Formats: sequence, C-alpha cells, structure tokens
Amino acid sequence: MTDAATTDAATTDATTDYESAGFAGRLALGRRPALVLVDPALAYVDPECPLYAGVEDAADGMRELLSAARAAGIPVFVTRVVIGPADGGVFRRKVPALKWLDPESPYSGYIDGLEPLAGETVVTKQYPSAFAGTSFAATLTALGIDTLVIGGLSTSGCIRATATDAMQAGFVPVVVREAVGDRLPGPHEANLFDIQAKIGEVVSLDEVRTYLAGTSR
Repeated sequence: MTDAATTDAATTDATTDYESAGFAGRLALGRRPALVLVDPALAYVDPECPLYAGVEDAADGMRELLSAARAAGIPVFVTRVVIGPADGGVFRRKVPALKWLDPESPYSGYIDGLEPLAGETVVTKQYPSAFAGTSFAATLTALGIDTLVIGGLSTSGCIRATATDAMQAGFVPVVVREAVGDRLPGPHEANLFDIQAKIGEVVSLDEVRTYLAGTSR
C-alpha cells in the first residue's frame, strides 16, 4: 500500500471512529457572515525570515477568499499580532520567534494583496485567538453577525484558537481549507480534522464562494 493510500485509509478509519462516537454534528451556516483573516503576516511567506512557513498556496487562497468577501459586501476583519517587549506574557516566553512580529520588525507587515482597505477593521492582538483580550466578540455581536468565515495562519495555532473562541462566543466558525496553512502538513491536517469534528465547519473555497454569493448585501 502506498503512503498516500495508507494515509487515506487511516483518515477513513479515524472519521468512522469519530462519527460512531458522536462527533458527526453539522452546523447550519447563518445569514449574516463576516470574514476574519488571521495574521496574514509577511513573516510567513518571506524566506529571509526565520518564521517562514512556505504557505504561499494558502496566501493565494486567502486572496481569493478576501475577494469573494468583498464582492459579497460582508464585514471584513484582519488580525495583526502586535507584541512589543512588554507584551504577550507567557505566550511570548513560550514562542521567542514572536519577536519577528514586533511592530518594528520588517516582517510584521501584511502579505501582498491582503492589506485591509479603508472601512475594514484591523484587530490587534497579543495571543493566538482573535478574541483573546480584544473587543472582537462585542463588535460582531453589535453587527448582528452569526457566522464567522475564517482564513489565515496558522492552522494549528491562531486558526484553531480563533475558531474555538468563535464557537464559544456563539458564532458558527467556518474554516476555509484552501485559505489556511501551517508549517507542516501533519499539524495542518490534524487540526482541520479536529476543527470539523469538534468546533465548526471546514469547507472548500468553492463552497464558501457559493455561500457568500447567497448572502450578498
């Protein structure tokens, strides 16, 4: 059996096991979505940066997702990690590489084509989730948002944390598979599997385009 076939068989077995245990729920997507692009930082696509993660394909997916959201006229949010020398607490101590996202770092800016436009909201954060220590949940609630479409970096860290907090705050999390990425395929796929099983919905870019077109404002 080839490596690919072995992986597919293992995924099928895992899915069957999870579904038989009761992890087969599906969430209906709402009528008032918003988009959040999580940490589209130059650091992850610039080979000169130690944080480089080789996620150029995910960046392309993020551009397509952002274009679809803008065409649908839904609210757009972009998160940016802003961790100065006195910020970030235990998170900064645990991940020294966060220094490359310091406000003065040349790698802390946005990936080309993922810069927020006028009228789009930047959520500055110090921790993995877009909700931790921010007013993001209150803003979404004030706008009447019921569904949060999520793209960005990285799947095993800030994407999972944001999706989890979205669910806990009462928003349906929708993670767009082609618009998220991670350093390694193992953590990426494992976390997408777990998000679908326990947290929200993992959908394709084509599926979310169709969904957003149906909610255009």
